[in-house]
Amino acid sequence: MGNSTIKLSNVFNVIAAKGIPDPRGGPSGYGDQLALECANEVMADIVCERYNQKWNRAYAAPFYTNSFQQDYPQLAQVAGPIGWGEDGDVIDVNNTYIPPTMSNIKWRRGLSRTNVSRWWPENLCWMYNNELHIAVWPGAGKTIYPLLGANAPGGQNPILNMRDVNGNILIVTGFGTTGSTAPELAAGAEEGETVEDGSVTWTCVSPTSQGFRIDRLPSAAGPTLEIRPYYQIDPPRFATMQQLLNPIPDSFSRFFFRGLQAQCLLNSPNPNDVKRGEVLTERNPQTGEPAWMKEPMKQGDRELNVYALLPASSVVEPRWGSNVPRTADNPYGWN
Repeated sequence: MGNSTIKLSNVFNVIAAKGIPDPRGGPSGYGDQLALECANEVMADIVCERYNQKWNRAYAAPFYTNSFQQDYPQLAQVAGPIGWGEDGDVIDVNNTYIPPTMSNIKWRRGLSRTNVSRWWPENLCWMYNNELHIAVWPGAGKTIYPLLGANAPGGQNPILNMRDVNGNILIVTGFGTTGSTAPELAAGAEEGETVEDGSVTWTCVSPTSQGFRIDRLPSAAGPTLEIRPYYQIDPPRFATMQQLLNPIPDSFSRFFFRGLQAQCLLNSPNPNDVKRGEVLTERNPQTGEPAWMKEPMKQGDRELNVYALLPASSVVEPRWGSNVPRTADNPYGWN
């Protein structure tokens, strides 16, 4: 998110004006490189700590469930790489009922492959595209039904991704009927390149872009669910002094100034400065955060989170009426 109007070079200029050693003027000839690493340390401390700042939150491009498909390779997220997930929405997108039929979905660190197709998905995780299950070309003359629209999909679809003969990962971005031969792109094709397959369009995605896995297989012919994950953006890295402090907004920039001052002191050739920097960058043994982050932590923790009481075990006595126990979350003993 573009929130800042302050360049990194301006921050170093202000720090130098305060008499704090400026690493850009180091005699080694690598001053700018050291300065950029100091800035990257501060950015990682601010963005990667435990409070999910709203100014670093992003909405992933929504994806749509397909017949018996668990894994969904994606193009790179426009907002930036996924650092870690927060929450997400699941909507019966073709249902015009008001209010909409929807639920929430939770993020997990990882999910295993499954053959279970029951109820709506409740969990998802991100994985690199090359770690997801990639299918094969569905064959000649296969109809791929659109996922959106009244009464969509019109029937059971094949898996909407494939790996071509050159190892490229392709996803369906245009629906229709496949042609007579499997589509392919040149080896090492760039993300976003397309290839036509009859009236179907396939788009190449990078193996290192981030896709999604859900915990349950959608049913054969719908309903189509729109899944929109919300996440925290992976902290960006500074490569030049002319970069803005994005995603940190100007109202929060004073904390970046403080963190960078601490890093400049820590990397000073003066032993007295180093001691001052060590005090400011000493890590809290409980939270792992540096001392200068104490106030920013408070700034990021001024609103209540959502809380719930969840019993560690069922409050209903287990009963057996089938081959699974009857519990509070499964009162009828369904398989």
